[in-house]
Amino acid sequence: MAKKEQNHIDPEKIHLLQIEPLEVSITDLNEPFKNDEPIDMRIAHISAHKLEDKAFLLGLDLILALTDRESESIARFRYDFHFVVDNLEQMYSIKEDGEPTFKKIFGATLAGISYSTLRGIIFEKLLNSSWGSTTIPVINPNKILENWIELE
Repeated sequence: MAKKEQNHIDPEKIHLLQIEPLEVSITDLNEPFKNDEPIDMRIAHISAHKLEDKAFLLGLDLILALTDRESESIARFRYDFHFVVDNLEQMYSIKEDGEPTFKKIFGATLAGISYSTLRGIIFEKLLNSSWGSTTIPVINPNKILENWIELE
C-alpha cells in the first residue's frame, strides 16, 4: 500500500465548530444595485491556534465597495471561523523559536472552507438588503492568506 503524500489534507478531520460574526455593516443604497456595477473587494485574514486543543481560528474581513456611486456604498463582513482539526499536529512544524509554522496547503484549505462559507452568508445578507442578489467571486484561497487584518 502506497504511503499518503505529506501534503495530503483529509477533509473529514477538519471540523468547523462555530461561525462567529464580529461585524456586519451594510450601507443602504439609495438606488438598487445593478449587476453590471463595478465592485471593489478587499479581503484580509487573521489566525490563531491552541495546539493542545487541536483548535485553529481563521478570521476573515471582507469589504465590498461600489466605486461608481456618489455616496459611500460599503458592505463589510468580519467573521471568525473556529475549527478543530483531528490531526493538527501533522499540519505544522516547530521553528527554532518554538513557534509553529503551518503548511501552506493547510492554511489554504481552511481559507477556502471559510471563504466559501462566508460567500453564502454574504449572499443571504445582501439579498435581504438594497444590494439585492450580489454575488462575490470565487478566488484562490492563497490570495486570502496574502493580507493580514490590522489589529486596532
